[in-house]
Amino acid sequence: MNEPTPANRPMRADAQRNYASLLNTARVAVSERGADIVLEDIARSAGVAIGTLYRHFPTRQDLLEAVFLDETNELRAHAEELASAPVPFDALISWLRLQMDFAARGRSMGAAIMAAKHVPGTRIYDANKAMHEAGEVLLLRAQAAEQIRTDVHILDVIRLVYGIALVNEHASDPDGANRMLDLVIAGIRTKPSRD
Repeated sequence: MNEPTPANRPMRADAQRNYASLLNTARVAVSERGADIVLEDIARSAGVAIGTLYRHFPTRQDLLEAVFLDETNELRAHAEELASAPVPFDALISWLRLQMDFAARGRSMGAAIMAAKHVPGTRIYDANKAMHEAGEVLLLRAQAAEQIRTDVHILDVIRLVYGIALVNEHASDPDGANRMLDLVIAGIRTKPSRD
């Protein structure tokens, strides 16, 4: 996949503003329409010319990749912030709820983006791995506090979250995904000891 921005030189301030505006506009569009975004609409909504969009993102795939990377890096940053939260269990659950929202949006970004998560050496793979590692810190803290079962692995929980997003993709029950996540949370939580 192409690099959406020049890697070897910093962008001018106006180019950074345009890039950020395009990326934020694309994030909203992807959350509403999935991969069926119209690049001309993105440029218009961001207040830039279509040539500016193509300078930053030569293809639709480049734009979708940038959106995915931006959201993945944001999830990693949230996990890093939550790593110092006073209640490890609450921190992990907050992050899992963000993860579920991301999973629902991520599925709509297309097969090439999802496939790149499993290809070592791609930027998507590296960002996804860093995000999982940050989430694992939250899990390990909750396990050390004896709030989450010790046989739980972060990748298993993330896969469950993605499964919830998948089966609720076209569901008519708007709260179904949250109820299912609550069941997963109940399943990974340690049981209170009986005296």
